[in-house]
Amino acid sequence: MFNKKKKLILALTTLTILSVSTAMERHHTNHTTTEIVINNPWVRSAPPNAPALGLFMQINNNTDHDIKLLSANASGYKRIELHRSVVQGDMMKMVKQEFMPIPAKGKLHLKPGSWHIMLINPESVPRKGDTVIIDLIFDNGLSKTVHAQVRKGKKMTGNHHRMMH
Repeated sequence: MFNKKKKLILALTTLTILSVSTAMERHHTNHTTTEIVINNPWVRSAPPNAPALGLFMQINNNTDHDIKLLSANASGYKRIELHRSVVQGDMMKMVKQEFMPIPAKGKLHLKPGSWHIMLINPESVPRKGDTVIIDLIFDNGLSKTVHAQVRKGKKMTGNHHRMMH
C-alpha cells in the first residue's frame, strides 16, 4: 500500500513539474516571437548582373515601446544597408539610414519608393522563386531570421520621379 502511494505522489509530482516547465517555455517562446512579427518578406527579382537588390516586408511591433531595426545580415552580399527613398526637388533619392523606427503597437512597411533594405553587390543574383535568408537585428536585443522569396515587383507607373542613389 505504501509503495502505491509513493508511486502516485511521484507520478503527480512529475506531471506537475512537466506542466509548469511546459507553461514557462510556452510563455517565454510567445513573448520572444510575438514582440516583433515579420509579414510578407520579399526580394525584387533582377537581371543576373544587377549590382543591388531591394528587400521589402512589413514589420509589426507588438510591444508598448518604440523599437529600431539596426541592421540586416545575409551571406553572399558585399554589404547590406537600410535605406529610405525621399524626394529632393524633382528627384527621388535613396538615402542610407542608421536605423528604421518601428512605433509601439505599430508597423513599418518596407516597400518600393519608401523604406527598404538594399542587398549590395551579390556574389550571384538570386532568381525568381529563390529564397534569400536574412537576419534582422533590433535595438531591444531581438534578432529575427527572415526567409524572403524572390519575386517580380510591380512596375512604378504614372508620374514617378527619377531615382538617384
